[in-house]
Amino acid sequence: MVLIVINLLTLHLLFTVLFFMEKYYRQYKCLLEYFVTHLEYVQTESKTIPGYKKYIEPIVGNFITTGVGYKNQAIQTQISEWSEYGEHQVCINITCSFGSYMTNQCYLNWQGTWFNTRPEWDKSKQRIVKLYLSKQAKATAKPELSFDLSELGLFDNLPPNDNLKKFFDLFDSLIINEEKHNAMLPYTKLLKDNKNLILTGAPGTGKTYLAKLIAKELGATEENQQCMMVQFHPSYDYTDFVEGLRPFQKDGETNIGFELKRGSFKDFCAQALENLIDSQKSTQDINKDAIFKSAYYDMIDKIRNEEIKEIPLKSESMSMEIVDVSDANNLILKAKDSGTGKTYTVSYARLKKLSVVYESMEALDSISNIDKAVRDAIKGCNTSAYWATLYFLYKKFMQNKKVEEMVVKRKNYVFIIDEINRGEISKIFGELFFSIDPGYRGVAGTVQTQYQNLIEEGDIYENGFYVPENVYIIGTMNDIDRSVDSMDFAMRRRFAWKEIKSNDRLEMLDDLGEELEEKAIKRMQSLNDAIEKTEGLNPFYHVGPAYFKKVMLYKNNPDSMWSDLWEYHIEGVLYEYVRGMDDVKAKMDNFKNAYNC
Repeated sequence: MVLIVINLLTLHLLFTVLFFMEKYYRQYKCLLEYFVTHLEYVQTESKTIPGYKKYIEPIVGNFITTGVGYKNQAIQTQISEWSEYGEHQVCINITCSFGSYMTNQCYLNWQGTWFNTRPEWDKSKQRIVKLYLSKQAKATAKPELSFDLSELGLFDNLPPNDNLKKFFDLFDSLIINEEKHNAMLPYTKLLKDNKNLILTGAPGTGKTYLAKLIAKELGATEENQQCMMVQFHPSYDYTDFVEGLRPFQKDGETNIGFELKRGSFKDFCAQALENLIDSQKSTQDINKDAIFKSAYYDMIDKIRNEEIKEIPLKSESMSMEIVDVSDANNLILKAKDSGTGKTYTVSYARLKKLSVVYESMEALDSISNIDKAVRDAIKGCNTSAYWATLYFLYKKFMQNKKVEEMVVKRKNYVFIIDEINRGEISKIFGELFFSIDPGYRGVAGTVQTQYQNLIEEGDIYENGFYVPENVYIIGTMNDIDRSVDSMDFAMRRRFAWKEIKSNDRLEMLDDLGEELEEKAIKRMQSLNDAIEKTEGLNPFYHVGPAYFKKVMLYKNNPDSMWSDLWEYHIEGVLYEYVRGMDDVKAKMDNFKNAYNC
């Protein structure tokens, strides 16, 4: 019996969805028919064109030839069978004064977007034969989709066919994406203008999800590694966020040592800085760098596989023994058979810098005083080791090496800190509170970190740390969380603040379907009104749509789904709000009555 009820409910929901989609398809078909009829009638004034009796004859006395059809202008009122779909109205743009109807001055558009339906006329200029869907009204715009009128089934007095549904579905998806983009614009502008943004608000308002959407609008996702999210908590500290010493044990050894490791934020910033630096280079320089990098790591791979154990010096009777490769992929060398055990570091960064000055084996061979020439190029010591390594790299790995040509564009990187106020912020950021200041992005905000003296030669931050201009920070926090302290004023002033209210994110409930969505919104708003009117509480204590979205967990039990949502998800949160107040039971009863409105 229960199974039958569940199946009937599922079928009902499916039927409801299909009913509304068919309604939209029918309305869209009428809209396209009217669009075609209107243009053909203006062009021919013929009463024999398809659609004349249905669309023109009833309004012939009030027919408006031209105009932009939104904001209550005349053309929009000439047909009642279209839908105000989403937040937009239909616009038919016909501008006789600017050109003929055969130009791009004539199009069908959803108000507030750039997505348009344009006509194509036959050779006689009397009939429309095709409709195009494009992202611009221009006649030269590349169409996303096109169909002959016969393929769309216009004027056939039949239900909408598959081609028309496909036409509408694409248009619909473009509109929805445009709506989402427009909804994100205030947030992305706020982040771009301020570099740092805190999203604060009531529980369940979707702050974390919103942060990811904002990042996505800037082209940053976790998939393309331009977005990273960490969650602060009481145990999270400077070593997790910036850098710190971590224990390690080499294979085959029993002793445990310590090595410096970047934290999540510093490592993320290093990736962003590499992109920023590369984006400022010419294509030629980028390709040179790519060839050098590819060759260098080919050499490193062979060294790690023990296929290469030493590097010859200029005097071929002498060589440098390879001791190790560091975590930063720098070479650790020592003079073979020297007996001193002294090691020399050859860093990737300085070796590449040397390669810019001496671009070939011939150039290196021409040096008469290696020590002076290398010092002049890259400063420091270990000059023979650098010369020998670069010469070896040219000879063994860079001969005739090619890579696919690349163009590096500047990218945005977004670092999301979830529950930012759950950590001890001053301790986690340390000296970085200066460098994250929007006014000190880039080199101007360089700081010396606590472990600066241990940073390896050639590290991108060997001279100090700073936050690159292409890094943005989003934090989320719940102001009413009693387990944490508020952010101090020194940190607060480095962020823009945006409160996310429960009614701001109603689109989170779209997946519930029209009927459930309506009920969820009604219950949520009624409950939040009761919360706000309770002494000691305020809008920060609202219950957001994320809680009501959970009703889908209980969709298989329609008779108890709302009571289950209350009992298992909402009641406990509200009890925490009023625990310790007077008349707790009366307050909870009031909340429950409001919820069951």
